[in-house]
Amino acid sequence: MAEIALNILSPVIEEAISKTVSFLKKRIGIAVGLEKELDRLGDSLILIQSVIQHAEERQESEPAIRHWLQKLKDVAYEAVDALGEFEYEVLEDKVKSRRRWNPESVNFSPLFRNRMADKINNITKQLNDLKDWASMINLVVLLRGQTCLRQHQKTDSFLDNSTVFEREVDVSRILSLLRDLRSQHPISGVSIVGMAGIGKTTIAKSIYMKAKEEKLYDLAAWVCVSEDFNDQIILGEMSEHFGCGAAPRNSINALLENLAKKLENKTFLLILDDVWNEDPDKGEHFSSCLLKILKTNGSSVVITTRSGKVASAMKPVPIEHYDMERLSDDVCWLIIKEKSLRSSTETSITPDLEAIGQDIARKCRGLPLVASVIGGTLSHRTSADEWKDIRDDKAWNLNSRDGDKILSILKISFNRLTSPLKKCFSYCSIFPKDFVIEKEDLVQLWMAQGFLYQPNESSETMEDVGNDYFNGLLSNSLFQDVRRDGHGNIISCKMHDAVHDLSLSVSKGETLVWETGCIIDQDAKIRHLRVKHDKNEHPPIIPRAVAQRLHSLFLEEVDVFISSASDLKSLRALKIVGATGGRLPSTLGKLKHLKYLDLSRSRIETLPKSFLTLYKLQTCRLKGCSSLQMFDEMSNLISLRHFYFDRRHDSIF
Repeated sequence: MAEIALNILSPVIEEAISKTVSFLKKRIGIAVGLEKELDRLGDSLILIQSVIQHAEERQESEPAIRHWLQKLKDVAYEAVDALGEFEYEVLEDKVKSRRRWNPESVNFSPLFRNRMADKINNITKQLNDLKDWASMINLVVLLRGQTCLRQHQKTDSFLDNSTVFEREVDVSRILSLLRDLRSQHPISGVSIVGMAGIGKTTIAKSIYMKAKEEKLYDLAAWVCVSEDFNDQIILGEMSEHFGCGAAPRNSINALLENLAKKLENKTFLLILDDVWNEDPDKGEHFSSCLLKILKTNGSSVVITTRSGKVASAMKPVPIEHYDMERLSDDVCWLIIKEKSLRSSTETSITPDLEAIGQDIARKCRGLPLVASVIGGTLSHRTSADEWKDIRDDKAWNLNSRDGDKILSILKISFNRLTSPLKKCFSYCSIFPKDFVIEKEDLVQLWMAQGFLYQPNESSETMEDVGNDYFNGLLSNSLFQDVRRDGHGNIISCKMHDAVHDLSLSVSKGETLVWETGCIIDQDAKIRHLRVKHDKNEHPPIIPRAVAQRLHSLFLEEVDVFISSASDLKSLRALKIVGATGGRLPSTLGKLKHLKYLDLSRSRIETLPKSFLTLYKLQTCRLKGCSSLQMFDEMSNLISLRHFYFDRRHDSIF
């Protein structure tokens, strides 16, 4: 599959326009003598914005336009940073002035005013140069109404997972295999094998639920394994599922002792979802652990995997293969039809749409994930021309390997999202595979990145906009496995592995997961970084040029942040979760753009006093920081909207 070059710029440009208009509207520009500079910047941004949609549609096939978008992206981020710095100074002036603050009498030094004027003029010049270049490469100016960032329909948030179509036979067969095997062995199982998107996890869920409903086993546990096959993590999650009580996860012996006590004369069902391990040493060691905790026959393990070699790595536990077959075209059409009606007021599909829909179903290649995602995309389209446009997309005909073919087809749906939904979806690539994404947390991260555009004079909060965007991605079947609270509100979701692969593809160049041993190019234009650090290795040092461009940094080690803190000048979101020690440096207060801070479950004891100068901070998460001493007075944090401390959550609107 060809590399997907992605520059989703509309939300970034929209944020810059919004800030510029806000400064002019509040007459702050007049107060500091920057009205003309801001006026010219706003005009240039609006003119550039009018050609972005056309450029994004042509970027994959035309290198010159892709290059133009990359240049524009750099300038757009520069503009947002400059305006954000201006905004920070305004907020600082407001904090110092308190009740007497007047937007028309902001007190800035001549040095700051001149520096800001130079920055704005330089950015405006670059935008004008790009505008002239746009006409040379025949970028068409589109009407502003066509590029509106809130085009997508509002959708119902109460969307359940897709119905299991024609998989009852598979579920019955696998349960029959498990019954035959369990009477003969302490533990045995079935490996459900198939390509991405064929429905392996859906079948495993049905088996899990049916086994619990019919009480086929005394206990049951579900563990998402993914690419990191780690004995201690799997046994630890089993221990939690079985209610074994506290046991140190870093001690396999302690975990095994607790499990053996809990499982005495009991049977269990263990689902290992999305297993990639083909290493016989790892598989055999884990199997031996399972055999140590069992004293009676009848326990089972069900594995979902793309590889037929995974089961053989689990010796000596006997594992039967079960190869998944593709769905029929008729069943794919049923899935598409069910999905396409969910967000519609219609109760049936018109004959002309049904004929087109059946053509699309044949192109889904028997994969329920593809049918589900395409059905979600069709749910927002009601005309035959729109359905034909999807049916006739060239991506269906690409000759490539199965994995790349699925990405190409899923991208049909991605391409038809609005720009802000594209940006919000691509941001999800920063999370690991199989990660449980908390809805509130995700919306707050989007908010920190400036993705949640609010139309002028709108009564909606940014949180309302974020919920709307979340539901838009959910209705397109790009989110799944939703969990709800007692009132039916969505708490969390997951992404299918193939959908996560899509998010990684479309965010390539902007998002990076940095693992131990990897090298980051100094010239990389990365904006969002997650560091996976092996604690037995020295903490990695983020290159200065890379650190200066970062907007998001996710870590598990305080030391990694400390070594780069003074360079993180553009950072919007900082997540240091589960850190075992260390203090945050006083340079924390120099992160003038920081809007989101998460130090949950860390052992950090104090925050530097400069924390109180984070005037743009919107979300602060300090859950599980039992030893952390908080400030008695935090009124300086005038942008704070969400504050989580232990089990208390205060929302400030």
